[in-house]
Amino acid sequence: MQIGVSMRIGLAILIMAATLGATPSTVVLPQPLIDAVLRSGPDGQVPAHLSVVLGLTKAERPIPVKQAVLREGSIVRTFNVSTVRHDDVVLMSYDEQARSMQAYLTSPAGTLRKAISYRAGGQAVERTTADAAIDFAMEVKRWITPAPKALR
Repeated sequence: MQIGVSMRIGLAILIMAATLGATPSTVVLPQPLIDAVLRSGPDGQVPAHLSVVLGLTKAERPIPVKQAVLREGSIVRTFNVSTVRHDDVVLMSYDEQARSMQAYLTSPAGTLRKAISYRAGGQAVERTTADAAIDFAMEVKRWITPAPKALR
């Protein structure tokens, strides 16, 4: 039986997490990465509606962040650290062609607190942390291996 590349990566992440005693929805974010974004990242914001959906605020208002941005073809990824509460880190991946987005609210310790999926014209859908764990781990990996050019 052949296993696809993404399935092998997912299994490797699960095995690595089990070996390290972490849950798959916990992936450690290096503090130097967070510090670099806070120190050197341009100002940005988590959009008002997404801020509410992620539970960052009860009132619909944007959350100010420092961010790093990576572009991979039609995919735009942002690593956002709240300037108000540094414990709120939001990773977003937006596919310009599909007009879809994945957003992950995490802590600096890497605990996935909330995962949202959105496609233009539809409603934001909250994913379970179990369902989003592998995608979240892969998103974090994109930011830490190798260090993004935006942060070098």
